[in-house]
Amino acid sequence: MVKIFAKLFGAVMSFFYFFYKRLKTQNKIAFISRQSEKPSLDFRYLINELRTSYPEYKIEVHCKMIPEGIGGKIRYVGEMFTQMKAMATSRVVVLDGYCILASMLKHKKGLEIIQLWHALGAFKKFGRSILDKEGGKSSAVAEAFKMHNNYTLIAASGEKCVPHFAEAFGQNEEKFVPIGIPRMDYLTDEEENKRVSELIYSKYPELNNGKKNVLYVPTFRDTDDDKAALNKACEELVNLINYDECNLIVKHHVVDTNREEIYVSSRMNKTEGEAFTGMDFMAVADFVVTDYSSVIYEALLKNLPVYLYCFDSEKYIDERGFYIDFWRDLPVLYSKNARGICNFISSGSTADGEKVSAFKEAYVNKKYDSITSVWAEIINELMQGKYDKRYNYTHGGE
Repeated sequence: MVKIFAKLFGAVMSFFYFFYKRLKTQNKIAFISRQSEKPSLDFRYLINELRTSYPEYKIEVHCKMIPEGIGGKIRYVGEMFTQMKAMATSRVVVLDGYCILASMLKHKKGLEIIQLWHALGAFKKFGRSILDKEGGKSSAVAEAFKMHNNYTLIAASGEKCVPHFAEAFGQNEEKFVPIGIPRMDYLTDEEENKRVSELIYSKYPELNNGKKNVLYVPTFRDTDDDKAALNKACEELVNLINYDECNLIVKHHVVDTNREEIYVSSRMNKTEGEAFTGMDFMAVADFVVTDYSSVIYEALLKNLPVYLYCFDSEKYIDERGFYIDFWRDLPVLYSKNARGICNFISSGSTADGEKVSAFKEAYVNKKYDSITSVWAEIINELMQGKYDKRYNYTHGGE
């Protein structure tokens, strides 16, 4: 049934795309995403750089999440027609996640598609690595919809990530460009860090009280039982934090509630909002607590100590799987209970510095002062048909 639907869907979309492809190709770069309703940080950085350094190119942006429910998905078909027109009239398309039409359709000769994947590092398994497994798509769906097909270049944040991402995307390693993604510039920009911290203190002045800020950013749980377990674990952490020394920021996953909870004097004194991302809050954080989220790479890039609150590790690790050894490879401190996390923070315990440095070198190595500028340069050369693959992965630099 899936194959029949995919063939029918592909045939209908290809029919309409045939007419769109008759439109003139413009000197245009299209950014397409279904990760959010507005451009991601990576998109914004890259768009600003392109507009500044290469103003001769037209920029077009299409960000639309697929709504829930049958009605929402039917309405999303209209967005797909917008995407088709954008792809048919652009020289370069930049994605930050899986785009059905980018993978399924046969494009004009010369269209270059860049996958600027939205997560740093190689951590939880995804894509083709977990087909027919818990949390993954079926292999029938992946093949029918040609999942992660047609990419010219794929971004990676470090050399060690490439073999894992190649498996996840089902693509040759030579297509990968392991120079990082634009958000790495944001994370290491002192001026930007200062600007964001001022915005956060303006919204939540209570966080600027001289105490250490602990940021808890748990990953998403998708079953009722897992959500209940997360809520219980979160309550335990909220109850046990030493508010004489620390403030606690709880930032829930964007797919969950996107809610942020601020605790500064007790668990009863809570302020709520939805003003910032977890990455934003790192501008004011002194410690980061997470679990199975790739946010660890962002925290390490900002030189923040990381603690993994892995209260449901047996269940989560068995069901999902990781590209690296969860218990041995990460330069973090682990605890399955809130008391252990609080003890680490109170004592100032951190992971071994040499292990942190080696891990960052392998997975989030910022080789360039401006990764965004390098990506803009690559796009400019793709627009001109002159990119020579000098930034592409070469099997560990051999």
